[in-house]
Amino acid sequence: MIETVTKQRQVKPAQISATGEIQTLPVYKTETLQEIVRSRQDNWFETPCPDQWTPDFISTLQRALEAREAYDGDITGALDDPTRRAMRRYQIGLGGPDSPVLALDTARALGLIAVERTS
Repeated sequence: MIETVTKQRQVKPAQISATGEIQTLPVYKTETLQEIVRSRQDNWFETPCPDQWTPDFISTLQRALEAREAYDGDITGALDDPTRRAMRRYQIGLGGPDSPVLALDTARALGLIAVERTS
C-alpha cells in the first residue's frame, strides 16, 4: 500500500539577534512524496472451480451469508457487488484472505462445499 505524504522541511533557519529578537523567519520547503505503508503480500488460496459458480450455487451462497447476518440483499443468483462485499467481509472475519474471491475454506465454513476427510 502506498501513501502520499506531504512534509515541511526547513531549508533556512530563523535569524535571531543577540537580544533574542527574530530578524528573519525560517524558510520551509514543502515536499510531497510517496511512501510504502505496507509491503505487497502474495495472497495464495484455493477457490471453488469455475464450473461450480452456477446461479444455484450463488443463491445458496447468498442464503448462507444471509443466515449468518452477513448479507441483507436479494437472493438473485448473481455474483453482484453486494454479494461480493458481503462474501469478502465474512471471509475476512473468519481470518481468511482479504479478497473478493471466495476461498475454498470459506465455502466449506458456509457449508457450500463438502469438507475434506482426514485419514
